[in-house]
Amino acid sequence: MYDCPNCGGNLKFDIPTQQLSCAFCNALFDPYKITKDKDGEEQKDFEATIFTCPQCGGEILSTDNTAAGFCSFCGASTILTSRITREKRPNFIIPFQKTKEDCKKLYQKFVGKFLYAPKALKEPDRINGFRGIYMPYWVYFFSQKGTLNLKGTTSRRSGDYVYTKHYNLSGDIDAYYKGINFDGSSSFADRISESIAPYDVKNMKEFTPSMLSGFYADTNDLGKDLYSADAKKIADDETLKFVKKTPEFSKYDMTVPKDLSRSFNTKSEAVDLAMFPVWFMSYKNGDRVAYATVNGQTGKIYADLPVSIPKYLLGAGVMALPIFLLLNMFLTVIPTTLVSVAAAFAAVAAIVYTVALSKISKQENDEDDKGKQEAGRLARIRREKKEREAARAAGIEEPKTTSNKKKNKNTTSKSSSKSGSGIPTVLIIFLIFFLGGPALSLVGIVAAALGKAAMCLISLATAIICYIVGMKSLKKIDAKGGLPATLWLIIAEAIAVFVSVFDLVKDVYYYGVVMLILVSIAVVLIDIIGCYNLLATRKLPQFDYQGGDDNA
Repeated sequence: MYDCPNCGGNLKFDIPTQQLSCAFCNALFDPYKITKDKDGEEQKDFEATIFTCPQCGGEILSTDNTAAGFCSFCGASTILTSRITREKRPNFIIPFQKTKEDCKKLYQKFVGKFLYAPKALKEPDRINGFRGIYMPYWVYFFSQKGTLNLKGTTSRRSGDYVYTKHYNLSGDIDAYYKGINFDGSSSFADRISESIAPYDVKNMKEFTPSMLSGFYADTNDLGKDLYSADAKKIADDETLKFVKKTPEFSKYDMTVPKDLSRSFNTKSEAVDLAMFPVWFMSYKNGDRVAYATVNGQTGKIYADLPVSIPKYLLGAGVMALPIFLLLNMFLTVIPTTLVSVAAAFAAVAAIVYTVALSKISKQENDEDDKGKQEAGRLARIRREKKEREAARAAGIEEPKTTSNKKKNKNTTSKSSSKSGSGIPTVLIIFLIFFLGGPALSLVGIVAAALGKAAMCLISLATAIICYIVGMKSLKKIDAKGGLPATLWLIIAEAIAVFVSVFDLVKDVYYYGVVMLILVSIAVVLIDIIGCYNLLATRKLPQFDYQGGDDNA
């Protein structure tokens, strides 16, 4: 805690004045001129770190990466200096520029545009739950100096011939990139970090722990080398864009070299650790949680916005009624054509559903998050190291973790392929509707009616393929069980093929099939909304802070 030199009250960073403010006497102080005389007493308890509050003696439960927090009992802001000094002290910090009121107004304006967002996301009490958090970022500095050598061509056509001239392009390059940044915390999803970027690093200031007073903060758990190649690629790509726009080079079709860094003489000058401001709010729904984040410097927003299914169905029904009446007045479709159109819509629904399952699978397994993948890799290394040390201490042979894992993995794979793969269901449907009866007679009938039933056959094949692909994705999603909803499309479209191929006379059969396809599409669409809500939420909380000052 930082004490007020005048009255001994708790000092907190005040965003409008960019000074430390006393809550009791309203005095303002320069953050760089205030020193910390006492700090929380640190002790270890199981896997958590407990800090004793210097003001009331209460215990503050902290995650491994927390650098600043609040006492759950008295609400005092406590800077855990021992964590900052034991870890790597940040070099720079961007102080909060947007106040909590600014953040709430920006969010209300943002979420107000989404008609189908759950009502809970717009409640004033929930919006008031935004918390200020300083997130760790690695800031990369690159220079590009020296002689630039590239290849270029120009072409012109004369009659039946194209004449191409080749040129060696050269020049001097002198570029400097200061401030390419990537978040250094695995708890902060890469997608969120990228969405609220960029930060204006020109406003970075020298780090002082006093600026954290009144806010939460995390220390980094990802190394600076993880995003080094990505940062260098950004610098190279930006230079390439600039070179292509330069008047002396723009008239040539430039050949992009394989190694841009070598061509541009890209050199890493420095990598610094910095703290960047983020306003953060969570919305829990069962065992899932959605997040809203606001860039504390620029006000740029990213929000997970689940869809309220009742609101969506009501809105879809309201919009569908006038469209139906309008089409009924000016458009007449014969029953056989109507079946083909419905089957085509079903195929589109199957593709959309399968793509959604693929995205969920990647998100749930952190395939799109480089930081979490690295954190998982480091955790496995630490776990295996502990296992080896425990084996040595017990005087037993070290477990062969790698071979055991491979063996278990293969065993699991085999058992999974035998049960729940969904392929037997597809084969049964295929046998019933395509191989029943005399094979030669059926082939003749299908060949004769292929023109009329072609769309239904293509749609059925699409649904079957989507079912198989979707089943593979579904196995990797713990939050979603059962079979892919495309199974209903397969059944409906198989019946449509049957009706079309055998050219049934009565229109009632065709209308019945259309209704069946539309019902199956509705089932898939509802499941697609459920898939979207899974994409808009996350399986585990990324931040779990207790206590805190809601008015920070």
